[in-house]
Amino acid sequence: MFGVRGFNGDSSDAVTTTVTIATTVPPIDETEIPSPVILGGPAPLAPTGSAAIAYPAAQTDVLTGTAAYSNLGYTETAVCYSIEAPIGRVVTVTNINNGRSITCTNVFSLLVPNGVTIILHTSVFIKLADLIDSPIPVKISW
Repeated sequence: MFGVRGFNGDSSDAVTTTVTIATTVPPIDETEIPSPVILGGPAPLAPTGSAAIAYPAAQTDVLTGTAAYSNLGYTETAVCYSIEAPIGRVVTVTNINNGRSITCTNVFSLLVPNGVTIILHTSVFIKLADLIDSPIPVKISW
C-alpha cells in the first residue's frame, strides 16, 4: 500500500490517492498431483516392514574365556591346555584387557579349574599379564 499526493499549484487543492496492491497464491489441491510413472518392468511392491538379514556363521576356531597359569612340568616350549582346542594345535591367546597375544602348543592335561577356559604355562602367561592378575579374560584362536 502506498499513497500519492499531488498538487495543482495551490496548496489548498492537494489531491491524495491511495493504491493497494495485493498478490494472492491459489491453494495447492493435492488431488491434482499426478501419480508416478513406471517406465518399464513390474510394478514396485509396497514395503512390508521386514527384511531378511544374513548373519555370519559362528566361528568354530575362536572362543573367549578366562586364562590361568600353571607350571605344567614343561619348560622348553611354550605350552598351554584347553579342553576346547584341538590337542597338538598351535593356539593364539590374546589378553582382552591389554591386547597382548602369544602363541603356544595345546597339550593334554587333566588339570583345569572350574571356570577356566585355558591353562597357560607360567612362562607364557607372564607375556600376557602379571601372575597376580590371574585369571584374565582372553580370546583363543587356532
